Amino acid sequence: MSKASHTLSVAYTAIMTALVYTMTCIAVPMPKPLGVWHLGDVASFITAIMFGPKVGAFACGVGAMLFDIWNPLYQSAFIQWAPATLVIRGIMGYIIGRLRKIIPSKPRISEVLAMAVSHMWKNFAYFFYDYWLFGPVAYLDLITFFPLSVADIVAAFLVLTALRKSLGVEYYM
Repeated sequence: MSKASHTLSVAYTAIMTALVYTMTCIAVPMPKPLGVWHLGDVASFITAIMFGPKVGAFACGVGAMLFDIWNPLYQSAFIQWAPATLVIRGIMGYIIGRLRKIIPSKPRISEVLAMAVSHMWKNFAYFFYDYWLFGPVAYLDLITFFPLSVADIVAAFLVLTALRKSLGVEYYM
């Protein structure tokens, strides 16, 4: 990788990490243990699909973890999720980035599949973490996580379609 290419990759990673953090801050609170519903997953999907697994893993994991550690709306109310968020969402971003082109002849189906698989990973991983923190009340996660996943996937697909049309670019990396 050339120095200019590496610099560009670092810049994209920083920008997309900030985007994931910012979009995660646009949140609707839910009762414990459910945390919040936010637009960070949409930003995570876009990041990993447009920039690949490395940028996706870093931006998704670190951007979302920053929200858990420091967020302007909830005064770090989610600090107990920060370690899990770094790992769970980092793996989520990596999964999306790796699977985004799994069916070369059908790129959009690959992307939707990547988003669905990564969200299943995220939902079950957070369920197990919440079960460890809160016990059986964590089953409430499963009721809310999956409908929200569908909404996130649809929103990301629509935003990606609009971005590609306006930018004339399929993927950046």
